Amino acid sequence: MWILLLYGLTQLATWYFFDLTVWAGVLWRDALIHVVVGCLLYLLCRRFVPWALAWTLTISVLQISNGLKYAVLGSPVMPDDFVGFVNMFRLFDDWRLFAMWAALLLPVLMWIYAIDWLRLRTWVLLALLGGAGFAFASFPTAVNAFMDAHFGDRIWDQPGNYRDRGLIHHVLQETSRNLARGDVVLSEAQVHDALDAVAGGRRPDSADPVLEQRNVYIILLESFFDPMALTAAGISEDPLDPRFRALWAESGHSTGLAPVFGGYTANSEFEILCGFPVTHDAVFFEGWLRNRVPCLPDQLARAGFRTIASHPNSAAFWNRVFAYDRLGFSDYWSVNDFALDDMNGPFLSDASLYRQLDEKQAPMRAAGTPLLSYIVTYFGHMDYPLNEARPSPVRVQNDPNLVERYVNTLYYKSRELMDYYDKLRREDPQAVILVFGDHLPFLGPNFDGFVESGLLERDKGQFTPAMFRTYSETPMIFTDGDNGVLNTGHIPMYQAPGIIMALLGDQRDSLLNLLEPDENTILRPLPGMTLAIDRFSAEPLVCVDGAEEGACAAINTRVSHIKTLTSDIFSGEQLALP
Repeated sequence: MWILLLYGLTQLATWYFFDLTVWAGVLWRDALIHVVVGCLLYLLCRRFVPWALAWTLTISVLQISNGLKYAVLGSPVMPDDFVGFVNMFRLFDDWRLFAMWAALLLPVLMWIYAIDWLRLRTWVLLALLGGAGFAFASFPTAVNAFMDAHFGDRIWDQPGNYRDRGLIHHVLQETSRNLARGDVVLSEAQVHDALDAVAGGRRPDSADPVLEQRNVYIILLESFFDPMALTAAGISEDPLDPRFRALWAESGHSTGLAPVFGGYTANSEFEILCGFPVTHDAVFFEGWLRNRVPCLPDQLARAGFRTIASHPNSAAFWNRVFAYDRLGFSDYWSVNDFALDDMNGPFLSDASLYRQLDEKQAPMRAAGTPLLSYIVTYFGHMDYPLNEARPSPVRVQNDPNLVERYVNTLYYKSRELMDYYDKLRREDPQAVILVFGDHLPFLGPNFDGFVESGLLERDKGQFTPAMFRTYSETPMIFTDGDNGVLNTGHIPMYQAPGIIMALLGDQRDSLLNLLEPDENTILRPLPGMTLAIDRFSAEPLVCVDGAEEGACAAINTRVSHIKTLTSDIFSGEQLALP
């Protein structure tokens, strides 16, 4: 009765606060799963009250966390979130930090107290549960195939999966999928067939590249997009610096298509640096980048460049310490390498970041060693705080909370960017510069800020193909030294490193240009689907994984080969590489 009462209350709470609950026809099955799991745990415990407290804390934390993630990122809790939860402790330094510690520790401590450790039955049951867990982890491919066959999977619509399954079932099924990915063994024939299909028989050249010795600056702008698309918000004035507007217009309003929305910056980073798309609903740096790979930093380092990654956040966030090393960066400057002298809440201002980077790198440029300066900005992260030196000049008629805070952040972010960009152009006129937004911003739960302007629906399962394009698209501007700003059109982010290498004169076949763009179609793989955009009509098409009708058959075949190469190169035996 306690399990069912708590289940009903949590479903009502997540429906009321987050507009998220399972389908009505799934409620009885989801409730039964809770009863089974809860009763098994009850058998481990000494008395009813300690068990009830531990169970209530655990289920409440899971359901609230699930609702919060859905509200922010449009997706329910996934297995990787449990691995990456430690990152959240590095993101906040206010009451939310204490709330997260409480959410983690209180259930654990209560279970330690509730379990009757001195009873034989407890250890027998723990052994049985441990054996079941071992079997689950030992045969994940078979388990996942069984669950997908009987319960289905819509990887492109994870909120729909949650509603079809309920939380415990959803986490178990997606955990089996994650474990199964690590269970895949690729043959040499499979990898070479994928290379032939994707690269037309080309193979990555193992020779060191011979490149023009020009500095390269890549500037990732946190949560940066064109706010004037929010037509229903009633924004009083364009917050973007007129210099940025002019620069973007010079590029033909070129854009990059990101693999993520509202978060998971590391996935956009992976694509910009490695030339391959992220197709999993997970942080690629944390579970799938297991090898040293000749990505852009490695290629430039082999050509004599000093390769520096800079991000004024905790060094280990999204596993960047190991990821940057495996990609070929020689230096990684994180929060402890910067003076925190101009803070907006917990975020160092871009103005201070750019100034300190210029001071550090000016002597390097003067010494004549070419430089890759890869900059991941932090200012602009939700919830968009500004310090007293940055008043809010822009007003928003509708939603004067998060949207207004966001557009005022953009007011300063765009101006601080252009001050640095103009300085680079004056002092380093031959440099290659890439400026891009990593993903769209979070503007309220269930895509609120975008829904009111008709850009997105509240539920990703209701998106049109045009909405998926909006969901992915951010400004992207290349500058090629004396040749000025390039018009690259609308490209997926994973094509950016190949463009940079070409601008530096690389004529080899390499990992970074292996996925040459199709002449007619732009492909933006997303978890469970591929967004295909016709280069001539700009009409988008969504191809769900496994679809074999019309144009989607060839598109899905190509993306399947790309996934094979991604698994081999970044997680597997690297049979595709020399």
